[in-house]
Amino acid sequence: MLSKINRRFQDWARPKRLSIGRYLWDRKKNKIDKIDMGKVKKILFLRYDGKIGDMIINTFMFREIKKVYPDIEIAVVARGANRQIIENNPNVDKIYEYDKSNKKLKKLSEEIRKENYDLLIDFSEMLRVKQMKFINLCRARQNMGINKKEWNLFDINIDYKEDKKHITNRYAEVLKLMGIDKADLSYDIYLTEKQENLGKSFRESIPEKNLFALNPYGASKYRTFNREKILEIGKKILGDSESALTFIFSPEKKKEVEIIAKELGERVYLCEEIKGIMDSAAILKYSDLIITTDTSIVHLGVALDKNMIAVYRSDEGTGEYNSIVWGPNSDKVRMIYSEPNFIEGEEADINKFKFEIVEEV
Repeated sequence: MLSKINRRFQDWARPKRLSIGRYLWDRKKNKIDKIDMGKVKKILFLRYDGKIGDMIINTFMFREIKKVYPDIEIAVVARGANRQIIENNPNVDKIYEYDKSNKKLKKLSEEIRKENYDLLIDFSEMLRVKQMKFINLCRARQNMGINKKEWNLFDINIDYKEDKKHITNRYAEVLKLMGIDKADLSYDIYLTEKQENLGKSFRESIPEKNLFALNPYGASKYRTFNREKILEIGKKILGDSESALTFIFSPEKKKEVEIIAKELGERVYLCEEIKGIMDSAAILKYSDLIITTDTSIVHLGVALDKNMIAVYRSDEGTGEYNSIVWGPNSDKVRMIYSEPNFIEGEEADINKFKFEIVEEV
């Protein structure tokens, strides 16, 4: 009951907070509505959402900018695990760590302001008050946003309404404003030597001909395989005596995976040395096929140019095009859709898909 009341209160208060936030922070002096790349020496990308998949997609932008403008300094504001994606990327010159605490946010904006960035690029569909404040306090010479026409905070707006096209098309529009018209939309992942050795030695320790990497966990319980589905997929893979199975998972799922691995029996291998997403990337690089329900692993697999089965919930009846916009940008990926759910207020179940499709692999 209390949670329901709190949810209703938050729904009521949210637009009022945003209105106050815009009144305080949606402003900018000396707006410049066109980019002169001859004057751009430093670009700041904002990826403070912490999303790993989004950061992976952004990597093609860093590379393409450096191709045309090698002397431009590229900095990125990252958060949490998505920082790991670019720590070894040669096209990123500087990384800032975003923290939501007011004290650290103020300190970070002051540090950034001293660097005098020429162009700040924000990809947020909806800005929260702290993000408005942060952009305002960074004091970049120009701020660019997507679908922010009515905002005073942004000098440059990209009016993008193509909701049935892949997300790379949206980001390519940003590059076009910089004079980069024919961008290579492939993603980049750079492993350290240690990570490379981890993936290679793990694979060499497995005698079976084929190694399948299964990532059963998504961003929510509605995008996560249940125990029955994991066992079903695992048993099918292990039905072939020349195939082995490993799991990709976050640390909090370790005990659960160990129990499932024990139940599946022989030819299930878990890498005990994985400590982050880039260690997982190393395991994926040396796997023969990836099966995943999580889009961050989908994008990681695409960056690694791997064969993959990606399971998505059906867009049918939702009015959205998530599987198109955030789908795999590769012809090496087979997409499988779960059954749609037309009951209002209920989420579709990712586990309801025909397993016979997977059996063809």
